[in-house]
Amino acid sequence: MMPLHRRNIPAKEDDASDDVRKPEPQVSIQKKTDVSAPSKSKRSRLILLAIANFLFLGFVSTKYKFKSTSQLTAILATAQLMFIPSLLSLAIGVFDMSSSALPHQRYIPLAAVGTIVGNLLPSYLSSALANLAIVIFGLSSRPLPKKDDEVVQTQQKSDFLAGPLGTVLAAFVMTTMLLIENFCIWVVSATYKASQNKETLPAPLQDNGQLIMRYFFTSVMEVSKKEVVKVRNKINVEWILVSGLGLAIVALEMDGGRMKRSLWGVGKRALYTLGIARGIRTFSFLITVLPSQNPKCYFSHFPTPPPDEWIPWIVEGFVPQANGGCNDLIVSGHATVTSTLACMVTSVVGEPLFTAAIWMFVTMDYMVEVYEGFHYSVDMWLGAILVNFIWNTLASVENSANRRQELAPKKAFIPLQDATISDFMKYSVPAVGSYLQLNGIIPNDYANYTIILYFLAVAYRISKIGFEQYSQHSLICVLFLAIGIYV
Repeated sequence: MMPLHRRNIPAKEDDASDDVRKPEPQVSIQKKTDVSAPSKSKRSRLILLAIANFLFLGFVSTKYKFKSTSQLTAILATAQLMFIPSLLSLAIGVFDMSSSALPHQRYIPLAAVGTIVGNLLPSYLSSALANLAIVIFGLSSRPLPKKDDEVVQTQQKSDFLAGPLGTVLAAFVMTTMLLIENFCIWVVSATYKASQNKETLPAPLQDNGQLIMRYFFTSVMEVSKKEVVKVRNKINVEWILVSGLGLAIVALEMDGGRMKRSLWGVGKRALYTLGIARGIRTFSFLITVLPSQNPKCYFSHFPTPPPDEWIPWIVEGFVPQANGGCNDLIVSGHATVTSTLACMVTSVVGEPLFTAAIWMFVTMDYMVEVYEGFHYSVDMWLGAILVNFIWNTLASVENSANRRQELAPKKAFIPLQDATISDFMKYSVPAVGSYLQLNGIIPNDYANYTIILYFLAVAYRISKIGFEQYSQHSLICVLFLAIGIYV
C-alpha cells in the first residue's frame, strides 16, 4: 500500500514500479513467519508429549519394587509400548490443529484417553454416565418437524428404504445370528462328552503364543497374572471402543453431510460384518471341536450332567453365555466384536495415527486374553483377520446411503435446551432399562429376553407409525446393552 504522505501526489512511472515491488519483501517475510510459526508450535507439542511420556515412565518406575536391572528394563519397555497408543490419541486430540480436520477427528481420540481415566470409576457410575450421554444425544438429535410435502415424503420413503430399514434389517440379522450362536455354544459343549467326565478330561492343545506370553510376564517381567489383568482392566479396551462408537454415531448423525458418510450406511456395514463373522465362527466351532484350555470349564459353565429332557435342554441353550463357553473356539467371539468396533471407529475418524493407536490397544487386549487362557492365540488372530477382510469386502454396502447423504439437505435439530421434563422421561425409559440389565439389577440370565423385548417393541412402533428418531434412540440403547453383555 502507498504511504499516507504520498497518496495525493501523482505517481511517477518509477514510483509505480516501486510500489509494485515493495510489497514483495513483506509477502516473503509473512511467508517466513507462517512457516516458522507452525514449526515452533510443533516443537512445543513434541516437548509436551515427551514430558508426559517421561512423567508416565517415572510413575511406573516408582510404582514397582524392582529386583534387578533386567526386570526394570523389561517393565519400562512394556510400559512404554502400552503408553504409545494413549500418547498418539492424545497428540491427535489435543495437538492436531489441522484446518482440514473435522471436530470428531479430535473428539474421538480424546474420548479414548478419557475412557481410560473414566475406568477408574466404579462400573455402576461409568455405565450411568454412558447412559446419560445416550439420553442427551437422543434429545439433541430430534429433527425439526418438516412440512407435509408430497415430494419430500416420496424422498423420505426412498431414504427410509435405503437407510433406516436396511440397517434395522441388518440389526435383526445380526441379533438372530447371536441368538443362534449362543444356542450352538451350549450344543457343542453338551455333546462333547469327554469334557463332562473328570476321568476323561481332554488335555488342552499346545499354544505357543500363550507359552511366550507366560514366559515374558512370569520370567522376564516377574509380575503375577493378577497384576497383568489389573492393568488390562484399568485400560479396558472394550469401553475405549464403545466410547469411540458412541461419538462416531453422534458425528455421523450431526455432521454426516460434511463427512460424506451416512450413519445408516456405516451402521449397516458394521452389523453385516459382525453378523457374517459370527456365522462363520459358529459354523467353524460346530464342525471342529477343540478342547478348552481350562479342562474343567464345563463344570463351571453348564449343568452336570446335561438335562435328559428336551425342554430343559433347549431352555439351557437360551441362557446368555456372556462369559463365553468352553468349546466355541477356532474364531474368538470377543475378537469379532472388538475388531468390528475398531474397524468402524477408525474408518469414521480417518486418521492413520489413530488407526495405529486403536489396533495397538486391541493387540494388547488380545495378548492378555491369550495369556489368561480364555482363548488360543489362533482364535484371536483369525477373529481380527476375518473381520478386517469382511469389513473391506462390504465397502459397497455404504455406497447408496452415502450418495443420498451427499445430496441431502443439512439436518436441523431441536435445541437441547428446548427439551421438556416429559421429553427427558420419555428418552430415559430405554436407557434406564439398559442400565438395569447391564448392572445385574435385572438378572443376567434374562439378558437375551431383554434384547428380544427391545427389538419387538421397536418393530411394533415402526409398524404403527413408521421409523422415526425415537426408534433410532431405542436401537442405540439396545446396541449399548448387547455390547455391554457380550463384549
